[in-house]
Amino acid sequence: MSATPQNKVTVISPDALAQMKSFPLHGDEGLQNKLLWRSPNGDTVVGLIRMAPGARDAGHAHPTAAQHTWVVDGTVSIGGVEATAGSYAVVPPGADHETIAGDEPVTMFYIFQPFAPKHDHDH
Repeated sequence: MSATPQNKVTVISPDALAQMKSFPLHGDEGLQNKLLWRSPNGDTVVGLIRMAPGARDAGHAHPTAAQHTWVVDGTVSIGGVEATAGSYAVVPPGADHETIAGDEPVTMFYIFQPFAPKHDHDH
């Protein structure tokens, strides 16, 4: 999705959100990333990650980026700390973190900031 004009409110309905394409994060079909918004200069990304039960996003770090995550549904371990639906997690720049879904699907809303303007979604 392209950046929203700064002088206009945008609401994405549940039906429109369901129709938006997602892509496998790191090529893993169990990790689906749906890009909701990107700032005009590309330094902030907002999206949804859906994880299949038991899916694992291998340990990694974002050297110059903070990641803010709100767990919408399910239970997930982020950096070894359990987060349930309604939980908020912040991963500071440089913090190594592995993300592992529990026994049910997980949906997470995230904000990723800042990063190189030519972000390839494989952080």
